[in-house]
Amino acid sequence: MKKIKHIWFDFGETIARTNPELHDELKYLNYAAIVGKPVDDALRREYEELLIEHHNSNSDVFYALGKPSGWWSSQIASLDPAELFELIEDDTPQVLQEIKRHVQISIFSNIDQQKTLPALGIDPSWFAHILSSGMVNKPKPALDGFLKMIELSQLEPGEILYIGDHETKDVVPAKEVGIQAGIIYTTSNKADYSFSSFHEILDLVE
Repeated sequence: MKKIKHIWFDFGETIARTNPELHDELKYLNYAAIVGKPVDDALRREYEELLIEHHNSNSDVFYALGKPSGWWSSQIASLDPAELFELIEDDTPQVLQEIKRHVQISIFSNIDQQKTLPALGIDPSWFAHILSSGMVNKPKPALDGFLKMIELSQLEPGEILYIGDHETKDVVPAKEVGIQAGIIYTTSNKADYSFSSFHEILDLVE
Protein backbone atom coordinates (compact mmCIF):
# COMPACT_ATOMS: atom_id res chain seq x y z
CA MET A 1 0.00 0.00 0.00
CA LYS A 2 1.38 3.43 -0.93
CA LYS A 3 2.41 5.99 1.67
CA ILE A 4 -0.45 8.35 2.58
CA LYS A 5 0.30 11.95 1.63
CA HIS A 6 -3.16 13.54 1.96
CA ILE A 7 -6.08 12.65 4.22
CA TRP A 8 -9.61 13.73 3.31
CA PHE A 9 -12.36 13.57 5.92
CA ASP A 10 -16.10 13.22 5.76
CA PHE A 11 -17.89 15.51 8.24
CA GLY A 12 -21.29 14.24 9.40
CA GLU A 13 -20.99 11.38 11.93
CA THR A 14 -17.22 11.38 11.31
CA ILE A 15 -16.14 14.69 12.86
CA ALA A 16 -19.49 15.80 14.28
CA ARG A 17 -22.90 14.32 15.04
CA THR A 18 -26.18 16.05 14.30
CA ASN A 19 -28.97 17.00 16.67
CA PRO A 20 -31.46 14.36 15.49
CA GLU A 21 -34.60 16.35 16.31
CA LEU A 22 -33.55 19.45 14.38
CA HIS A 23 -32.14 17.40 11.52
CA ASP A 24 -35.21 15.18 11.17
CA GLU A 25 -37.62 18.10 11.34
CA LEU A 26 -35.73 19.83 8.53
CA LYS A 27 -35.67 16.83 6.20
CA TYR A 28 -39.31 15.85 6.78
CA LEU A 29 -40.61 19.40 6.31
CA ASN A 30 -38.66 19.81 3.08
CA TYR A 31 -39.76 16.44 1.77
CA ALA A 32 -43.40 17.16 2.66
CA ALA A 33 -43.25 20.47 0.78
CA ILE A 34 -41.83 18.80 -2.33
CA VAL A 35 -44.30 15.90 -2.48
CA GLY A 36 -47.29 17.93 -1.25
CA LYS A 37 -48.13 15.76 1.74
CA PRO A 38 -48.50 16.49 5.47
CA VAL A 39 -45.77 15.49 7.90
CA ASP A 40 -47.13 12.38 9.60
CA ASP A 41 -45.90 8.90 10.45
CA ALA A 42 -46.59 7.62 6.94
CA LEU A 43 -44.51 10.39 5.37
CA ARG A 44 -41.66 9.79 7.81
CA ARG A 45 -41.62 6.08 6.94
CA GLU A 46 -41.76 6.92 3.24
CA TYR A 47 -38.78 9.22 3.55
CA GLU A 48 -36.73 6.75 5.59
CA GLU A 49 -37.32 4.09 2.93
CA LEU A 50 -36.02 6.52 0.31
CA LEU A 51 -33.03 7.25 2.50
CA ILE A 52 -32.11 3.56 2.58
CA GLU A 53 -32.40 3.40 -1.22
CA HIS A 54 -30.02 6.36 -1.48
CA HIS A 55 -27.26 4.98 0.78
CA ASN A 56 -28.23 7.10 3.78
CA SER A 57 -27.53 10.30 1.84
CA ASN A 58 -30.11 13.07 2.32
CA SER A 59 -28.37 15.04 -0.42
CA ASP A 60 -28.87 12.16 -2.82
CA VAL A 61 -32.55 11.82 -1.87
CA PHE A 62 -33.27 15.45 -2.69
CA TYR A 63 -31.09 15.29 -5.81
CA ALA A 64 -33.24 12.37 -7.01
CA LEU A 65 -36.30 14.55 -6.36
CA GLY A 66 -34.99 17.14 -8.82
CA LYS A 67 -33.07 19.48 -6.54
CA PRO A 68 -29.52 20.67 -7.38
CA SER A 69 -26.55 18.79 -5.95
CA GLY A 70 -25.94 21.33 -3.19
CA TRP A 71 -29.58 21.95 -2.28
CA TRP A 72 -29.69 19.91 0.93
CA SER A 73 -26.44 21.55 2.00
CA SER A 74 -28.10 24.96 1.62
CA GLN A 75 -30.98 23.82 3.81
CA ILE A 76 -28.55 22.65 6.50
CA ALA A 77 -26.78 26.03 6.28
CA SER A 78 -30.05 27.78 7.15
CA LEU A 79 -29.85 26.41 10.71
CA ASP A 80 -27.54 27.52 13.51
CA PRO A 81 -24.57 25.11 13.24
CA ALA A 82 -23.83 25.40 16.96
CA GLU A 83 -27.30 23.98 17.65
CA LEU A 84 -27.32 21.42 14.85
CA PHE A 85 -23.87 19.87 15.35
CA GLU A 86 -21.58 18.78 18.16
CA LEU A 87 -18.15 17.21 18.07
CA ILE A 88 -18.13 13.43 18.48
CA GLU A 89 -14.80 13.70 20.34
CA ASP A 90 -14.08 16.91 22.22
CA ASP A 91 -10.39 16.98 21.29
CA THR A 92 -10.92 16.47 17.55
CA PRO A 93 -9.67 20.01 16.74
CA GLN A 94 -6.38 19.29 18.50
CA VAL A 95 -6.03 15.90 16.81
CA LEU A 96 -6.69 17.44 13.38
CA GLN A 97 -3.94 19.98 14.02
CA GLU A 98 -1.54 17.17 14.96
CA ILE A 99 -2.43 15.17 11.83
CA LYS A 100 -1.85 18.33 9.79
CA ARG A 101 1.73 18.47 11.06
CA HIS A 102 2.44 15.26 9.14
CA VAL A 103 0.19 15.27 6.04
CA GLN A 104 -2.17 17.60 4.24
CA ILE A 105 -5.79 17.38 5.35
CA SER A 106 -9.02 18.28 3.53
CA ILE A 107 -12.77 17.75 3.85
CA PHE A 108 -15.24 16.30 1.38
CA SER A 109 -18.80 16.32 2.66
CA ASN A 110 -22.25 16.77 1.21
CA ILE A 111 -22.58 19.66 3.71
CA ASP A 112 -21.01 23.10 3.15
CA GLN A 113 -18.52 23.66 5.98
CA GLN A 114 -17.83 27.40 5.91
CA LYS A 115 -20.17 28.15 8.84
CA THR A 116 -20.10 24.75 10.49
CA LEU A 117 -16.40 24.28 11.21
CA PRO A 118 -15.84 27.58 13.07
CA ALA A 119 -18.89 26.86 15.25
CA LEU A 120 -17.11 23.70 16.43
CA GLY A 121 -13.75 25.33 17.11
CA ILE A 122 -12.19 24.08 13.87
CA ASP A 123 -10.37 26.62 11.68
CA PRO A 124 -11.22 26.12 7.98
CA SER A 125 -7.71 27.35 7.10
CA TRP A 126 -6.26 24.09 8.46
CA PHE A 127 -7.62 22.30 5.38
CA ALA A 128 -5.99 22.40 1.98
CA HIS A 129 -9.41 21.97 0.36
CA ILE A 130 -13.02 22.02 1.54
CA LEU A 131 -15.21 20.29 -1.03
CA SER A 132 -19.00 20.08 -0.77
CA SER A 133 -21.70 18.53 -2.91
CA GLY A 134 -22.60 21.93 -4.35
CA MET A 135 -19.20 22.00 -6.06
CA VAL A 136 -19.76 18.78 -8.04
CA ASN A 137 -22.48 17.52 -10.35
CA LYS A 138 -23.83 14.80 -8.07
CA PRO A 139 -23.60 14.29 -4.29
CA LYS A 140 -22.09 11.24 -2.58
CA PRO A 141 -22.11 8.34 -3.20
CA ALA A 142 -21.67 9.40 -6.85
CA LEU A 143 -18.02 9.36 -7.94
CA ASP A 144 -17.91 13.03 -8.98
CA GLY A 145 -16.58 14.32 -5.67
CA PHE A 146 -14.06 11.51 -5.27
CA LEU A 147 -12.61 12.19 -8.70
CA LYS A 148 -12.46 15.89 -7.79
CA MET A 149 -10.50 14.95 -4.65
CA ILE A 150 -7.85 13.31 -6.82
CA GLU A 151 -7.69 16.34 -9.10
CA LEU A 152 -7.35 18.79 -6.20
CA SER A 153 -4.79 16.68 -4.34
CA GLN A 154 -2.55 16.39 -7.42
CA LEU A 155 -1.44 12.98 -6.21
CA GLU A 156 -1.85 9.40 -7.31
CA PRO A 157 -5.16 8.04 -5.95
CA GLY A 158 -3.34 5.45 -3.83
CA GLU A 159 -1.52 8.23 -1.94
CA ILE A 160 -4.84 9.66 -0.74
CA LEU A 161 -6.87 8.37 2.24
CA TYR A 162 -10.55 9.18 2.64
CA ILE A 163 -12.11 8.62 6.08
CA GLY A 164 -15.87 8.44 6.60
CA ASP A 165 -18.45 6.64 8.68
CA HIS A 166 -20.49 4.82 6.03
CA GLU A 167 -19.52 1.86 3.86
CA THR A 168 -21.64 2.47 0.76
CA LYS A 169 -21.50 6.27 0.87
CA ASP A 170 -17.82 6.69 1.75
CA VAL A 171 -15.74 3.53 1.51
CA VAL A 172 -17.07 1.93 -1.68
CA PRO A 173 -16.86 5.00 -3.98
CA ALA A 174 -13.41 5.93 -2.64
CA LYS A 175 -12.11 2.45 -3.40
CA GLU A 176 -13.76 2.49 -6.83
CA VAL A 177 -11.54 5.41 -7.94
CA GLY A 178 -8.40 3.96 -6.33
CA ILE A 179 -8.33 6.04 -3.14
CA GLN A 180 -7.46 4.31 0.13
CA ALA A 181 -10.48 4.19 2.42
CA GLY A 182 -10.86 4.33 6.18
CA ILE A 183 -14.02 3.92 8.22
CA ILE A 184 -14.51 5.32 11.72
CA TYR A 185 -16.76 4.35 14.65
CA THR A 186 -17.78 1.17 12.83
CA THR A 187 -16.11 -1.53 10.72
CA SER A 188 -16.14 -2.62 7.09
CA ASN A 189 -14.26 -5.44 5.42
CA LYS A 190 -14.13 -3.23 2.32
CA ALA A 191 -12.12 -0.52 4.08
CA ASP A 192 -8.32 -0.43 4.24
CA TYR A 193 -8.45 0.89 7.81
CA SER A 194 -10.97 0.93 10.65
CA PHE A 195 -10.70 3.46 13.47
CA SER A 196 -12.49 3.51 16.80
CA SER A 197 -11.30 7.07 17.57
CA PHE A 198 -9.65 10.03 15.91
CA HIS A 199 -6.47 9.41 17.88
CA GLU A 200 -5.95 6.13 16.03
CA ILE A 201 -5.53 8.04 12.76
CA LEU A 202 -2.32 9.56 14.16
CA ASP A 203 -0.73 6.10 14.19
CA LEU A 204 -0.74 6.14 10.39
CA VAL A 205 1.12 9.40 9.99
CA GLU A 206 3.45 9.84 12.98
